[in-house]
Amino acid sequence: MKAIIFTSALGILAMISEIIGLKKIILPLLIVGLLLTIGVNIYTEWNYTQVYYGMMLADNYYVAFSTVLLSITVLWLLLSSESYLNEEYNRGDHYALILFSTVGGLLLVSFNNLATLFMGVEILSIPLYILAGSDKNNKYSIEASIKYFLLGSFATGIMLLGIALLYGATGTFDLGLIAQYNAKNMDNTLYYGGTLLLTLSFAFKVSAVPFHFWAPDVYTGAPTFITAFMSAFVKVAAFAGFYHFIQQAYLSIPLPMENTIILLSGATILVGNIAAVYQTDMKRILAFSGIAQAGYLLLLLPIQGELGKSSLLVYLIAYGIANLPAFYVLYKVSRIGGSTNLESFEGLGKKQPILALVLTLSMISLAGLPPAAGFFGKFYLFTLSINNGYLWSVLIAVIGSLISIYYYFKVIIRMYTSTESTTGDSSLSPSLQVYVTLVVLLVSILILGLFPDILVSIGRLL
Repeated sequence: MKAIIFTSALGILAMISEIIGLKKIILPLLIVGLLLTIGVNIYTEWNYTQVYYGMMLADNYYVAFSTVLLSITVLWLLLSSESYLNEEYNRGDHYALILFSTVGGLLLVSFNNLATLFMGVEILSIPLYILAGSDKNNKYSIEASIKYFLLGSFATGIMLLGIALLYGATGTFDLGLIAQYNAKNMDNTLYYGGTLLLTLSFAFKVSAVPFHFWAPDVYTGAPTFITAFMSAFVKVAAFAGFYHFIQQAYLSIPLPMENTIILLSGATILVGNIAAVYQTDMKRILAFSGIAQAGYLLLLLPIQGELGKSSLLVYLIAYGIANLPAFYVLYKVSRIGGSTNLESFEGLGKKQPILALVLTLSMISLAGLPPAAGFFGKFYLFTLSINNGYLWSVLIAVIGSLISIYYYFKVIIRMYTSTESTTGDSSLSPSLQVYVTLVVLLVSILILGLFPDILVSIGRLL
């Protein structure tokens, strides 16, 4: 649990950085601090399972996904540095809120008690409600914050009611004791009601259909880098937490829960991909893309054991490292063109080939095409789902993937086929540290696509 303590301390440091005169060096301090936290977390917690006060579980699953979450935060800090160093937003306050949200994500992959689950969800969400509305001069940002807060509050209420019903049925908040109850009692109405409500509350957090309506509007209205954090970090944390809950609380997943998840998966894949086809705004395309990706990931949740954990790890890493650079390019283009419409990307391949290459590889990975990491992520997920009896769901997922190729390549074609460009401004060129970060992400996408056994071997140890 050292990662939670250290990340909280870094958040407090960021919050008071202006008061103690560290504003100019707070970014490198946070990056170094998070990298040291990752190292300490792996060194002290890997292969050393421990339960802390019955509330949090530190095992290999926690170490792997907490490392992924902390790495996403580090990458986000590096990619967003241009925006914050240019004084577009207050550095200390934003960094503090991001780090506190990171703490919530860490709680979601380690909770051993339903009370800790609730704390994790709230600590993750509340800073994002604020950050979504941090662009005070943009009415759509304020609207995004209000929508996210109101709908998130309803989802939290549903979660609390589900927790109350589970407690009423089992008499405990402890996941281990709930799992023992699951093994002995399979026909309790309160128990199934609580399970269903918790499933629906998690469905909101991962923007699964029909709980997805907030995502396109919030993604569009929030500042671009906040949207990037929500899309990458929150998605990874929510799915890792959802899977952790199922694995720890149920020795065998209840049939109503399984059917609900599979039904949500099919609807989410189809709605997300079909809606994305009709979008002309890049933020909304990425929003519906994230919804569709959630549909694929839902297929993994009923699959228990090391293969399910391994596939989840592979897919979430592939998704995260493809999403962050895509949002960086979106930010750079929107700063010059003043818009996130697809027209702003016309001619990017000619005037800024590096940024065009970054976005192209990100789109290819999200589409699940070789040689990018996303290809193996989908291949592994589909194979595992078929082996577990979800053939029809995989057929729907394949159809959704074929549809997605259209809107991902629509972006690529815009960049390379236009004869004129409005994106030739030299300020589009990344800074050195961002350039290095982008190279690391692109190389990672290719390496994990060509040598997927690297992650698979780690996943089998979870």
